[in-house]
Amino acid sequence: MNAIDIFEQQRADEVLRLEIAYSNLYLAYMSDNREDMIAKYVAVGNVNIPYFTDSIFLNTKQTMLANGVIPNTLSTSIYDIKDDALLRMNVQGCLNALKEELGRHNIYSSQYTYAQSVLYRPTHSFQQEEVLYQNTQGHQLKVADFLAVSKYAVSVAEAIDPSNEEYAKASAAITVFQGIDAILNNSPEDKPINKMLHLATSFISSVVKSSIKDDKAKRDVTITAIMVDLAIDFFCKK
Repeated sequence: MNAIDIFEQQRADEVLRLEIAYSNLYLAYMSDNREDMIAKYVAVGNVNIPYFTDSIFLNTKQTMLANGVIPNTLSTSIYDIKDDALLRMNVQGCLNALKEELGRHNIYSSQYTYAQSVLYRPTHSFQQEEVLYQNTQGHQLKVADFLAVSKYAVSVAEAIDPSNEEYAKASAAITVFQGIDAILNNSPEDKPINKMLHLATSFISSVVKSSIKDDKAKRDVTITAIMVDLAIDFFCKK
């Protein structure tokens, strides 16, 4: 089993854990059994998804606000909640967080499949204008757009977790690929000016971030770079 297969298996395992946790907690919620709800709520911790606890906290606050409850303070433990209505709000918030996470995994899986078909398991030679994906609104993802979309995705990840060195490595790798793409495909219809400006922005932001230790400052640089890239695409049409 190679690295790609291992990664796919890990993602599949995460989805399975999320689905089991959601199903068990939902059944406990519908049964209105207090002990079962608490047990299944605690078991959600076994899904072991980074930052998932924060998602549960935010969804619980939103659920409480939607029910007219001001979440001034939330109990640090589900066992400390004595009010049944408040317990159900916590469980509902956790269910919403599980549903959101499953949605993100499903979106990622579909995008990863398209990426894999281009990079790792191509069935034919791809052309610049070939459409890889089209949504129900008719928006298309073409081969020529793939690097740019990947760059934006990694930049968003960097903004969320600026201390993660893997995102920085991925960003640097994409910058190299964009440079190669600019050299090999420099005809007018391939927007050479845009590519040059994007590369300059990427290079400058990478150099600046490498010299910064503070996560907030790194995040600010990343967000600024994303805004500059968006401005380039908006103002420079050719």
